[in-house]
Amino acid sequence: MGSPAWNPRERAAELVSASTDGWRGELVTPLIPRDPASPLRSALLNERADRLTELRDLDFRVYDTVRVEEAGPSDSYRIIDRFKTALEFEHPA
Repeated sequence: MGSPAWNPRERAAELVSASTDGWRGELVTPLIPRDPASPLRSALLNERADRLTELRDLDFRVYDTVRVEEAGPSDSYRIIDRFKTALEFEHPA
């Protein structure tokens, strides 16, 4: 009995994470390979785009995006998108 087939889209959905306090938060897309031919790279970037669309649909707006180089032997990077509710953009504290 062989191991189940590896699905980059399912793996991407597991890796991309969002955290929020209800008003603001971060979407973190980790371990993005630099190789443009990588199926995981494509899946991670597609998952990030889907999550950003969901945030916009929920009336959140991205106000900062940071690319962070990963330390160590892997040839990858992460993207952190910081978001707030649209209400905070209209009425800042």
